[in-house]
Amino acid sequence: MNKTTTEGFWLFITGLSIRLIAAIITTVTTVNPDSTTDALEFGDRAETIAQGILEGNPYLYTTGSIEISQFLFPLASPDIYDLWGSFLAPFWLLPGPSGFYARLGNALFGALAIYNVYLIARYYHSHQAGVIAVLPMIFYPSFVAVHSTLLREAIVLFGITTAVRLLVFSRYRRSKWPSYALAAGLLHLSLLLRGDNFVIYAAAISAVILVYLFKSGLVTILTAGFGVALSPAAFALVLPTIRDGIEFLAYTRTIRARGRAVYLPEIVPRTILELVAFSWVGAAYFLYAPFPWMIETIPDLLVGTEGLVNIVFSIAAVWGVRSLDQKYQYAIVGLLVGLAVAIVLYGVGTVNYGTGMRHRQMFIWVIFLFGGVGICEHVRFVWPLRYGKTGSNSSDTRSVQSKSD
Repeated sequence: MNKTTTEGFWLFITGLSIRLIAAIITTVTTVNPDSTTDALEFGDRAETIAQGILEGNPYLYTTGSIEISQFLFPLASPDIYDLWGSFLAPFWLLPGPSGFYARLGNALFGALAIYNVYLIARYYHSHQAGVIAVLPMIFYPSFVAVHSTLLREAIVLFGITTAVRLLVFSRYRRSKWPSYALAAGLLHLSLLLRGDNFVIYAAAISAVILVYLFKSGLVTILTAGFGVALSPAAFALVLPTIRDGIEFLAYTRTIRARGRAVYLPEIVPRTILELVAFSWVGAAYFLYAPFPWMIETIPDLLVGTEGLVNIVFSIAAVWGVRSLDQKYQYAIVGLLVGLAVAIVLYGVGTVNYGTGMRHRQMFIWVIFLFGGVGICEHVRFVWPLRYGKTGSNSSDTRSVQSKSD
């Protein structure tokens, strides 16, 4: 086992151990606020489908069913309780505490996502950048709480981070196509479980392709200018789709405007201009809420503290992006475009910081990634964080100190 694998392994074990303890607590108590409503319904549906499997028809006791085609086409809109329940159902075929087995599976996927982010950050910068990037993912109460339930966020996070990891490291493989195929399969799985992310993935992939076309010379400035000239016509063609999307976000925002954790429920963007005007406000609430004036309970305080740390990482992420080598431009642009689209869409569609806290886990790791790099560019560390940008011991320092510009 090489040094990189060993270092990442211990981070993985730490994250998994914390989630395992939380999964045990969630199984035997009712103190986890995320193990309610949807999580309970997913467990009940999984148990029902498992009973049907034993009698020869998985959906014998459900009101609907899932056709094979709905597994093949992620936007076929199957009932999410039947779909995720089908993935969880095998745990209910095992003897013993099925709910705990399923939570342990989710904990495993969450810990593997931590390992993925560490490897990506280490590849782009250093061991210490990787450690700093995953510390919030390991210890945030919100991450631990969600990853020890039956909710979908852990496996979606695993699918996204593993796909990015495969694409990042594909350059070292003689044949890149197996990595591309596996990454596509994982994104397909992620879309099955969270179809709302289709526009986000499409935007990120399109940005990477566009950068490649420019850098390879296949698209010139003249060609780009011609495309810009045609953009008004293209915009007119897609305008109905954009309006439908905005209406969907407005509908989603309206139905989520309930409960103690609601914020700004009276603001519902219904036009492009209203969407643009509200986008930065919605993005800020999505990433950092609850703000200090919104805190009413101890869980609010914990998640609010996370929001303050997220702000620090966001500032450091600007330094991180600026410091990365231009040879990483493809990935940097793709991750930033995907993140920007995600926080705008989810920022508008989310009106409850409890929901936002769960959903932002799928994307905020990008901020942690670049933030870890940015922090390492301005601060040097000792003890386990001893490897510099090249991974050698030449960057050791005796004390924590600011880097000179």
